[in-house]
Parts: sequence; C-alpha cells; structure tokens
Amino acid sequence: MTEYRKPTPAEIEALTTAGNSAENWDAIEVAQDFTPAHLSGCRLEGRVQIGRGARLRRCTIRNYRIGEEALIEGVTALECRCESSFGNGVRVAAINENGGRTVRIYDRLTAQTAYILAVYRYRPEAVEAIERMIERYASERRDTLGTVGPHARITGARFIREVNIGEGATIDGVSLLENGTVCAGAYVGIDVQARDFIAAEGARIDGGTLLERCFAGECCTLDKHFTAVDSLFFANSHCENGEAVSIFAGPYTVSHHKSSLLIAGMFSFFNAGSGANQSNHLFKSGAVHQSVHLLQHIPHTDIVLLHRNTRVPVYFHQRIVMLHIRKTFFLQPFIDKEDGRDSQTKSRHALHRIP
Repeated sequence: MTEYRKPTPAEIEALTTAGNSAENWDAIEVAQDFTPAHLSGCRLEGRVQIGRGARLRRCTIRNYRIGEEALIEGVTALECRCESSFGNGVRVAAINENGGRTVRIYDRLTAQTAYILAVYRYRPEAVEAIERMIERYASERRDTLGTVGPHARITGARFIREVNIGEGATIDGVSLLENGTVCAGAYVGIDVQARDFIAAEGARIDGGTLLERCFAGECCTLDKHFTAVDSLFFANSHCENGEAVSIFAGPYTVSHHKSSLLIAGMFSFFNAGSGANQSNHLFKSGAVHQSVHLLQHIPHTDIVLLHRNTRVPVYFHQRIVMLHIRKTFFLQPFIDKEDGRDSQTKSRHALHRIP
C-alpha cells in the first residue's frame, strides 16, 4: 500500500515554478519518492493524493486519488464535488419503461443477477434480499474522493465528475462522464457523454455514444453515436448507430444500423437488421408492455414489431426466426392456461402481417 506524505517546501517551490498551483498545499499528499518534474501546468483543489510515478499535465483535479504510473493530460476538470457511490446502486428501468422491472446496477453485476431482479418479480423476498446486498455494496463504495487506478490514462477529456477509473483503463477525448465507474481495462473515447453508468472490464464506449442510466458489460462495444437510456448490455454485445430505450441486452446482442430502434424488450444472441423497430408505442394507454426475444432471433431489414394492447409480455420461441424484408407484424399474444408458472401466466405468440 502506498504511503503518502506532504510535499516539502522545496518541492512546492519547484511545482509552482512549473506552472502548478493548489487551493491548499496542506491538502495535497504525494508518494514517498515523488518527483515534482512529473507535474506541469496543473491546478489542484481540495484533497488530492498523487501516487508513485503519476504524471499530470495541463489539468484541473479536485478531490481525487491518482494511482501509480497513471497519466492525466489535457483534462478540463477531473473532480469529485460531493460524496458519491460512482454509479453503484443506480436504478435502471430495464424491459419496462415505467420501472416495474428496475435493476440496480453495480460494478460486479452479472446477467444472471440482473435477470433475477428483472424477471423474478413473483419472488419478492428474493428480489428484496438481492437489492439489500446491492445497497450495502453501494454504501461501501461511497466516498468523497474519486479514484484513478494504477496505469490508467486520461487524455484530452473535458469534464469527468464523480467517476472511478479502474486499473489500466483509458479515457481519451470524452465530453462528459458523470456519476459512474470505468472498470479495469475499459476504454471510453471521443465525444462520449455518459451519466449514471457502469462500464465493466474490457468494455469499449466510443464515437460520440450517449448513455444515461446504463450498464455496459464485459467486453461490450457501444460506438458510432449509439444512444441508450435505462438499458443493460451484457457480455460481448455490440451496438452502433441506433437507439435503445429500456432494454435488457443479454450476451451477444448486436445492432449495427442507424435506423434500428429497440424499446422495452429482452434480447440475447440477437442481431437487429437495418430499419428493425421493436417498439411498444402502438397504443394510447402508455408504455406499459414489453417483449422477450429468446435465443437466436434475427429480425431482417425494415421489420417493425409492435405490441398489441395487452397486459401480458410477448415471448418468442427459442429458435431462429427469420423475418423478411419490408413487412410489419403485430405481436398477438394469447394465454396458454395450462402452462402456469408460479402464479405467472406465460404467453406465446402468433405473427400477423398488417395489411
């Protein structure tokens, strides 16, 4: 564990000569083998801890711990303005836009845990127990200081506020990150804006992506102006160009096209074709429905999947479903009364082409 000390008067003088300044030098702590030459043109505010070999250039830092060998260069503001859980415990209204299947995200969330929280609402005691554990975990993560992990790189960024950055993570040219965690080895790139988020190990978020209340799982890629709100993306999902609202994207959910729109559904091993629109906005009663697309569902070009006004979710069979070009379908559920499951009614589907 790194031992910190106050900078000596000679070191403060050398730092000042190099264009550095501090709100209060007594609140600055440095590693035992600190070298003043590693800082240039920096403004340090509040409490700042600087690890061994960390290099800081042309940046403003407030209330942060900087890990050893980290690089921070050209950052308008890296700041922790208040006590924060850094995205842990944020409520994400996945699957149902009205929050009936809310999942609380944290930096160790798995698809299995999220599935139980979202789908097993008929097991309230189990859901409540898991939520209490997540609440305790989020409370343990609360701190008034943000963290930049060892060997992390932050360059050319504008505003990073209440964000923990893991070991070896890279942040390059982001516009805004607020209340989140970027886990070890993750990459967040040019013009990204993200609020209330978690980027898991190896995730890549780039190309002007916009996120709000989202979880990007292990090795996920969100790129090329993709926009998502209240959504969960798990292992190896890859989404570009399109939009997502309140979706549960299980492993290997893919969407590459600008005209693709996914709303209020659960997906896995899913590939949305160009113009694919999975929506729940056909009716006047509000966004109160959702669909569940099971394994290997492939909607092709210009498909529109619209929910009828029903109170039961729509399920797709666990087989490849090829939906052809330029057709629009209603999802027409019907209840199989003999297939009850823990007082929950499972619905099946029939596809009807709209004239």
